[in-house]
Amino acid sequence: MMQRPVPFLVALAIVAASASATDLPQMWRTWRYSAPVEAHQTQDAPAEIVLSPNVLSHSENRLADLRLINAQGTEIPYVLYSQHEIALPQNSETGQIRENSFVPGKFTQVIIELPATNVFRDTIKIETPEQDFMNWVEVAASDDTHLWRVVKDRAPISRFMKENLTGNQTIQFSQNTARYLRLRIFETSRQFQITGASVLAFAKTDPDFAFITPSFSRSEDNSSASHKTSQFTADLSAQNLPVAQVSFATPQPEFYRAVRILTSEDGKEWQSISGGEIYRYKSGNKLEESLAISLHEVWGARHWRIEILNGSDAPLPSLGISFAYANRRVSFQLVQGQAYRLLYGNSKASAPQYDVQHIFAYKDKRTAFAAALGPEDRTANYDDGRPFSERHPSLLWTALGLAILVLAYSALRAMRTPAPPSPPA
Repeated sequence: MMQRPVPFLVALAIVAASASATDLPQMWRTWRYSAPVEAHQTQDAPAEIVLSPNVLSHSENRLADLRLINAQGTEIPYVLYSQHEIALPQNSETGQIRENSFVPGKFTQVIIELPATNVFRDTIKIETPEQDFMNWVEVAASDDTHLWRVVKDRAPISRFMKENLTGNQTIQFSQNTARYLRLRIFETSRQFQITGASVLAFAKTDPDFAFITPSFSRSEDNSSASHKTSQFTADLSAQNLPVAQVSFATPQPEFYRAVRILTSEDGKEWQSISGGEIYRYKSGNKLEESLAISLHEVWGARHWRIEILNGSDAPLPSLGISFAYANRRVSFQLVQGQAYRLLYGNSKASAPQYDVQHIFAYKDKRTAFAAALGPEDRTANYDDGRPFSERHPSLLWTALGLAILVLAYSALRAMRTPAPPSPPA
């Protein structure tokens, strides 16, 4: 009685597997995965799809293998983009230092003259030869160097070269078109060296991120009594996601900590890929905080280690860490009544080149309606396309092993076989 359900379960598994597989037209059989596009539109219109984690994970060459086809197997042009890729380019202006002075016991003061402009500026990056520091900076703006208005009353700058961390030398402030900026660096014991500065202005877009929160293991490095480090390690397994940001959460009311981010292929050999700092503090009645570190997108890293340099402070309590990646969107012109399917999972496919990719920057993205991807299907008639020996490397090694065994056996038999007797003289 206990064995009767087994054939039924096997049949059920076969049915389930076949239900998640679909045949593709002959020319698309080398794509391993696909998903139907679900769009309920009564007229021709531009459509937009947010790619699912499955697509990102199963694409074998960073989405260069994406193809969109209709029911007849015709390739449909599309544009692949993310929110930060359509932001306006930033402008950078180099300022001239007009004053560089020091008030003992108070601050270093630097006045920077900027070109006259109608463009609103909101960020300044300083140049300094200082190697290890963490200082607070006040930024004020003026049109004539006589009447000053504070546009950022307190912001941190830092560099930790002893820890091989570049830190942060960029300050954001309230937008203005002032001709002069005044920096006060609150290093009281000596003059803080500033050799140059550039001011930035750029269009900001709201981040379009998706978040994942892996399970972290935690350890403390107390090898130095005055320099403790909290280590958090995570295994992202097979999630081939383009991580663009590491975010932190803690109830600690005020803090400032340097952070190092490392990755590894095997969980043994680690390489540092980025660093920065996280902080939270009150400036008057305003809460200032920065709880995320941006990365140049990291694709496919499996093992991650986050190191937080606590110095002489206690580790941050109840610390939560999450990863974020920018949502990828596929935009295309939908024809009412047509069925579409998105293909992916072909390591040999190169990124397509369509006319619409050059025209897209001038399109009004707000006119696109949201479509969706249906469940992922495996290609039932999948054609690997590689030679037999590449598709089955284990068979080659097995055959080689068998050949070695046969030769060894033959050699052993030859050694054990007695020599024939010599003929009589």
